[in-house]
Amino acid sequence: MTEFIFITANDIHISDDGPRGRIDDFKETVLGKLRQMCMACTKLGADGAIIAGDLYNLKHPAKNSHRLNQELIKVFREYPCPIYMIEGNHDLTANRLESLTDQPLGVLFLDNTLKQLRHEIIEKDGHKVSLVGVPFQEGLDLNTVTIPDRAGCVSQICAMHLYAGIKGGMLFKERLYGYDELSAFSPDIFVIGHYHLDQGVYNLADKYFINIGSMSRGTTSEEDIAHHPQIGLIRITVDDSTPEKIEVTRKIQSIRLKIRPAHEVFDLVKKEEEKKESVEIQQFVEKLAAETVKNSSESAKDIDEIINKMGLAKIIYDRVLGFIHEAKTRK
Repeated sequence: MTEFIFITANDIHISDDGPRGRIDDFKETVLGKLRQMCMACTKLGADGAIIAGDLYNLKHPAKNSHRLNQELIKVFREYPCPIYMIEGNHDLTANRLESLTDQPLGVLFLDNTLKQLRHEIIEKDGHKVSLVGVPFQEGLDLNTVTIPDRAGCVSQICAMHLYAGIKGGMLFKERLYGYDELSAFSPDIFVIGHYHLDQGVYNLADKYFINIGSMSRGTTSEEDIAHHPQIGLIRITVDDSTPEKIEVTRKIQSIRLKIRPAHEVFDLVKKEEEKKESVEIQQFVEKLAAETVKNSSESAKDIDEIINKMGLAKIIYDRVLGFIHEAKTRK
């Protein structure tokens, strides 16, 4: 009996400073999650860790400090196994793979802290598992993707950084690839990054999709506050007790990380203020549209008076009035 174990994660999005709305030490919080992942690798005796893109949050290399990289290297070097990673769109400048040499991720690849995943073979007790990586590519055409031959391997795992789900379509003006499209490729396990919302672990015709969302909670949106970061566990068991018939079983699951409650990491008071502001802006747009139709014959100089009668909060009134005056000046 031989067992292969891999721990997965994606969309870590670490940065020196936290996103808007975070009140904790964001960098230390994310490092803590990476340490939890390290503990899982140690406890379970992992053969490798797999990160499906977006280690960094800020795309411009100058916005990621040397200290941040030093802390990442220190944490990653505590892992008891190799860490394989593909590039996500946030690890690159302008989504270009050619920019990798100027990026901090390129440094971590160069010093072998992380292994740039394209194709690796993991061998144990005469059995092999193939690891394949497909980095982020803007407007990716699946017809151009070449997956190495998995001949002689008991399983093949493919890490990809793209939007994918049960049904294909469009998402945020990007292509959303359906699992049925990806299942046409040879891997039997796909580790998906890029889609921050938890899509769970899905089995389609004995092909598994680990699409468990981002390791980080970045903003105060309802989705981020409710999201519970996870890591994935891949367990491949090879039963060769009967040489005539080798049986391979795969067990895929997600493991919830320990996190602090939302009120300890997010400014929920500010969130409510922003929510109220958003409602007021929406109300303004609706009123302005109605008044524009009603007073279409009035001259542009009367717009100030129309807005003044709307009873908007001063911050909204001043902002809108500023936009209008700027537009008038440009004319």
